[in-house]
Amino acid sequence: MESFSKLVTAIAALAGAVAWPVLFGGIVFAFRKEVRSALAKVPTLFERIRKASLAGINLELDQVAAEAEGAANESGNITPRQVEAAARIAIQSREVDSQTLLNELDQLCLQYDSLRRSLPAGVERTTMTAVLVKMRSLAPSLVNHVDAYKGSGSPGSRLAAIAMMQMVPRVADLDWLKGRFASEQPFVFYHAALALQNVANVADTSEKKKHLREIAEQALSSIKSFSGIPDKNTIRVLEMLISSLPQ
Repeated sequence: MESFSKLVTAIAALAGAVAWPVLFGGIVFAFRKEVRSALAKVPTLFERIRKASLAGINLELDQVAAEAEGAANESGNITPRQVEAAARIAIQSREVDSQTLLNELDQLCLQYDSLRRSLPAGVERTTMTAVLVKMRSLAPSLVNHVDAYKGSGSPGSRLAAIAMMQMVPRVADLDWLKGRFASEQPFVFYHAALALQNVANVADTSEKKKHLREIAEQALSSIKSFSGIPDKNTIRVLEMLISSLPQ
């Protein structure tokens, strides 16, 4: 009798296990038109989310650029507002594929290259800083691509790599930054110096600090021997950095 009771229980459990899939399949079949309609709307919903996120990202970029163009930060330093914009974009970028963000950054690189060719030297800083702060805002979301931008033949792409190193000092390549002082333009000199300064802020060993001092001293020597008028802002940043580091 006990064996019969167990057999009945097992059959009931099996029937339950089979019945649910059958019942679910029956419901899906009965409402197949509605199900197809709902599934067809899913890509549209995702596209709306993506477009909304991209619009939010573009708004953040425009706002930080407007602040830079308004000369609110003539030094070109990283401001709390820029850090906030980068954080907001990092959150919104979860709904946007990385290629879309890379396309945005590449457009900024092209914009910098165009400005570099066309603007008179005396008015370049404010306009180019607006482009740079947009790069900074995208940098933390794209920092895994830093090597590709470092190795680019485009000055704008190399500036994007510097922006990544400014915002995420752990990816800074000190020897590569040192090379910028011998081969780039004064605008890039200055931002490479700021990147070194930010590395110093997170350097946690005396060995790293000494190495950083050596890089800064070599960079300063390159700047002072630069053909033309040395960039005084870059010299100021490097001299302050050297004085703050151990010999």
